[in-house]
Amino acid sequence: MHIAVCDDNVGDRRQLERLLNRESDRRAAVSGVFYIDSYGSVDAVMRSPMLYDAFFIDMVTGDTDGTALAKMLTEAGVTAPIVLCVSSIDYRAAYLSASPGQNEKPSGEHKPAFPGVPERERNNILFLDKPILRAELSSLLDRIVAQSAQTVPTIELRAEKETRYVTEDDIVYARAEDMYVMVYLKDGSVLPVLSSIDNFYAQLASFTHYAAVSRSSMINVAYLNKVTFTRLTLTDGTVLRTTPAYSSDIKKALQQFTEEL
Repeated sequence: MHIAVCDDNVGDRRQLERLLNRESDRRAAVSGVFYIDSYGSVDAVMRSPMLYDAFFIDMVTGDTDGTALAKMLTEAGVTAPIVLCVSSIDYRAAYLSASPGQNEKPSGEHKPAFPGVPERERNNILFLDKPILRAELSSLLDRIVAQSAQTVPTIELRAEKETRYVTEDDIVYARAEDMYVMVYLKDGSVLPVLSSIDNFYAQLASFTHYAAVSRSSMINVAYLNKVTFTRLTLTDGTVLRTTPAYSSDIKKALQQFTEEL
């Protein structure tokens, strides 16, 4: 697991690093080691937020506090657990005050309000009190490790005007056009990604539903409706050209997809 610690108190940041490293040593044989990066500024942690499987945050100075940073992360597409470490700012109270009709201190299972953010992205906010106790941190890490094991991996699509993070079956097909790969998504949108089709296909190598179908296009076999030696018809009626040279790739992807059903 990759963990980001973002705390503007240097002493607290180093103490949490030590505690996390001890937990990493203790868990190495069971759940693997923790790779920990520490940051003292918002700009630094926002440079590569999708790298991390968990965040530990306490920002109490400057214009962006921990609550604001958590919102920035979720709006950027982060779905990994975000732990707000309660010190001079009571993050629990901040979240409760944003949720009408709730006036009790939340339990560990409380799902905090987060105006403007979808419910599925609110549920990754957790809390941890300072000074941090080893037993409480360990219990929280148990929960994070279990949650990470169930996390659906995402694919970064970096277009000129936006970056989106999608799941495997959000992509229907893609084809090269000049210097771009046009990525067609199941919601009907199309993202132009500056890349070659070979590089884009290599980015998706860890996913099983994709198959190259020509020198300039690839498909998600989950949306494949009809196959001939020269034509592929997708479930939305899209027709793509292919050749027998790509039939083995298509068959392999179809077989893996069928076995998953």
